[in-house]
Amino acid sequence: MNTRRGWVGVTAVIDVAFVTGWSLLQSEAVDRISNATLFDLVHRYVAQRYVDQVDPDTLYEMAIDGLLAELGDPYAAYIRGGDDGTLLSNNYGGVGMRVLAGEDGITILGVIPGSPSSRLELDKMDRIIEVDGESTLGWTQEQAVGSLRGISGEPVEVTVSRAGRPEALHVTIVRDAVHLDATRSVLLEGGVGYVQLQQFSRSSASELQRAIDSLLERGATSVVFDLRWNSGGILPEAVEIADLFLDSDTPVVETRGRDPQDNQDFRALGPDRYPGLPMVVLVNGWSASASEIVAGALQDFDRAVLLGSRTFGKGVMQSVFPLPGQRYLRLTTGTWYTPSGRSIHRDRDAEGIMALGADEFNQAVAEAVQLGLADVPLSGTDVPADTADQQVFQTASGRPVFGGGGIQPDLLTQPDTLTLSEQQLRLAMNEAQVSLEALTLRFAVDWVRAHPNVPPTTTTPELRRAFFEYVDRETDGAIDPVTLREGGSLVDYRLQSQLATVALDDEAGLVVLLARQAEVQEAAALLRNAGSPEQLIALAAADDSDEGTGG
Repeated sequence: MNTRRGWVGVTAVIDVAFVTGWSLLQSEAVDRISNATLFDLVHRYVAQRYVDQVDPDTLYEMAIDGLLAELGDPYAAYIRGGDDGTLLSNNYGGVGMRVLAGEDGITILGVIPGSPSSRLELDKMDRIIEVDGESTLGWTQEQAVGSLRGISGEPVEVTVSRAGRPEALHVTIVRDAVHLDATRSVLLEGGVGYVQLQQFSRSSASELQRAIDSLLERGATSVVFDLRWNSGGILPEAVEIADLFLDSDTPVVETRGRDPQDNQDFRALGPDRYPGLPMVVLVNGWSASASEIVAGALQDFDRAVLLGSRTFGKGVMQSVFPLPGQRYLRLTTGTWYTPSGRSIHRDRDAEGIMALGADEFNQAVAEAVQLGLADVPLSGTDVPADTADQQVFQTASGRPVFGGGGIQPDLLTQPDTLTLSEQQLRLAMNEAQVSLEALTLRFAVDWVRAHPNVPPTTTTPELRRAFFEYVDRETDGAIDPVTLREGGSLVDYRLQSQLATVALDDEAGLVVLLARQAEVQEAAALLRNAGSPEQLIALAAADDSDEGTGG
């Protein structure tokens, strides 16, 4: 567990009893003792003489926490428990299913390829009615996931009910490491490939390469590379990903620190794997860290057009130092600079914006995405159109790009926002402590199970009415029908996506989601008119000039 507790200042009035022979208190002796010795003395007196008993080891850990808190660095942390905070393998021990718990048991929404479940006779929409002999009817999502995850090598017994099969299916699944792919991809109209990188884990570069290769094989002639909501990850993977699109020996990022060993220049090792492929990179205020390294390098070498809003500005490097007892120290040791010389880091304190530590930031991103708030901008992250006060840098072709922290896109766009009626529906859902995403997913599972032969193409009046009745039952009438009806466009959008995902596959659901996202559609429109990266840059420059904003 990562802990960064600050010390609370305490004003103490101390009555010192002069004890015969206590010469250490003489001023000349105090001047001679080291700070370390002084700290040990304070620790000893608190441990032995404080009015309340305090564990000596706890005192040391409190002191470490306080020392780091006094640095004012939200990313520094004393890590306990054997997790060094960098092992982003994107793996977990489990059976490899996506599931949804409900009153009728655990519904299998999908099986992860290569996982233990993929090697067994388990299908989408099967219901797990028992786990290790215990009924799953009425389980919560947490109970369902917790029962299936566990230590690799341990078996779990599941009883499965399948539509059209009278007898239950009894299956033993041996848990194993399950890998979750870091990418999502789909081929859009006009030969535009879309690929989203969700995080920078140890295998992200190879997974991204496979996704793009697959899109090209299916007919893609350009790519939208989505780094929105990607809070970053490990530096080597960021360099490898940039390496996919840059020529050999091209600078990717420079780190500068106080210790000479932290001054490093990272460069691409191989040739551009996709020469001539037009690419738009999507970024927003939640794109941070490794995302900013990749976006900055591709922009500096005119390899891609950046579209969206100003990135977060997490441009400092942390090093993890091992300590005894499976503990670690995570400490900021350097600052990142793009190849053009721009500092990625943004002084958020100077701008009056709350600085988030690594864990708080990642949690905020996860919660926002889970709540379906991916269209809501992070306060204070947008770049104003007026760049007169920002330091100007140049790309490889001489285009101006701007400093000031974070990465400013070539084309600034307003984030997708909800209409007033949709916002009121969101507010009503929050007040009722229910999630539109969870409701639409559960409804979609029930609907598809009851209508297996009806393709989910559009939201019909019958379907919408059935959903409204479902919401009324599930929330005990907590959502006003008028509010629900007036927010119908958001309901339709979510329903269509969930129905497509459940009835067809993840790719079908993703197509529905992307159709509503203005940034994706704008990027795709640009790419359909660009035959090369150079044409794309020219189109973006003309578009930017017409709007009179951005860099």
